[in-house]
This record gives sequence, C-alpha cells and structure tokens, in this order.
Amino acid sequence: GEASPGPGPAGDLPPEWETDDERMAFLFSAFKQSREVNSTEWDSKMAFWVGLVLARGRRRGAVRTCLRELQNGFERRGSVPLGLGTVLRELLRRGKLQRESDFMASVDSSWISWGVGVFILKPLKWTLSSVLGDSKIPEEEEVLIYVELLQEKAEEVYRLYQNSALSSHPVVALSELRSLCAGLCPDERTFYLLLLQLQKEKRVTILEQNGEKIVKFARGLHAKVSPMNDVDIGVYQLMQSEQLLSQKVESLSQEAEK
Repeated sequence: GEASPGPGPAGDLPPEWETDDERMAFLFSAFKQSREVNSTEWDSKMAFWVGLVLARGRRRGAVRTCLRELQNGFERRGSVPLGLGTVLRELLRRGKLQRESDFMASVDSSWISWGVGVFILKPLKWTLSSVLGDSKIPEEEEVLIYVELLQEKAEEVYRLYQNSALSSHPVVALSELRSLCAGLCPDERTFYLLLLQLQKEKRVTILEQNGEKIVKFARGLHAKVSPMNDVDIGVYQLMQSEQLLSQKVESLSQEAEK
C-alpha cells in the first residue's frame, strides 16, 4: 500500500523518532494546561516541536501551512501530535508564524483593487483574529504563513525581476511577471502573497490599466517604489504597441514566405 505522507526523509527527523517510543509518547501527548506545572518538560517539548515545524516549512519551501497539514505531516504509527495547536500559538506569539488574514490586513488596502478572488475572506475571521490576537489556537484549516520564508521568497522575486530582461522597463504586466516567477511560486496564491510582501515593503506598486494589472518595481536595491504616474503608463502602452507590431511583422513575414 501507499505510505502516508510524513515529515520527510529520515535525516530530517531526530533519532528518537523511530527508536524511542517512550520519549515519543511524551512528545506526542498534549501540553499541560499551565507551563508552571512542570516548566522543564513543557519547554523541552516546545523546543522539540518548534524546531521541527520551522524545519519542515523551510525544507518544503511552502510559505503557507495549517494545523491539519502539520498533523498529517507529523503522523507517526497512526498517531498525530496532540500539542501542535499549542506549538502554533507559541510560534504566532514569537512572530515566526502569522495568520494569513492578519498579514493581508497589515498591507495597504489597495490590494483589493487587484480583483483577486482568492483573497476574499469572511469578515468574521478578520474580527476574531483582531480581537483574540495570537492567544487563540488556530483552527485546523486556518492558513498560517512562515514569516521569514515569505520575506526571503519575496526577495527572490525582486532579484529575479532585476536580473531579467523585464527590468529594462520601469513597469511590467502582472501576467509576464507571473510567467517569470513560475519556477519560484508553485501556485497563484503564493505568487500574490509574495507580491503583497513586496508591496508592504514599498518595493512594488500595482495598478489596473485597461483591464490588465501592471506592476512597477523600485529601481534600486534599497529604494522605495514611487507611485505609478502618466509616464510609466505611457511607457507601458508603448511596450504593448511594440509587441503587437512585432507580432504583426512576424505574421506578415510568414505570409510573404508562403
């Protein structure tokens, strides 16, 4: 039969995972309601799972996760860790994880103008998150973001653009940027999260022009992006016209050869 997905190759797991059932039974048990009952055991268990959760995110390279995904990933002999919710709450408190809804709420609200349907969230989620903060254990399906990984991958997108032919112009079509980043972003949602991070850092700005979204990048490595202006839009329109004319020339050349 097929093996259920685990946390990864044996090298990613501590030795006791397969050899010490007594230790693993303790680690898979729920946390005591209060750390004060036995702070040494509580801290030991927390350190174990914090390390594994962060290492799993980095190894997979996925900026998004949730409690259920981690429970499935860390399943051992039919059992799942009962304290993972407490671990995620601690990582939220430390700023290593962030609720996706909180992250999007922290970005300038102009992202709404992108018209990206995948980011429509129920207002109740936003309210609960803002009221309860990080004191609430995440729900099983609630999406969480690896903060450092998101920042690193956003930096990769920025460098990928700067080292590409697209950077010869101040603006680029969102669709062209998506194609450029296809190898870096496994899905569209991750791509938009990385753009939101760059927008939060004021390294990109986005505008919709004639039904197409265009992106303007900051020109220098540590520069802040300037607002989209008429010159930027004019350059973009000239680029589009140039592409159309090139396609027309190519088409006419093929017709002439025939």
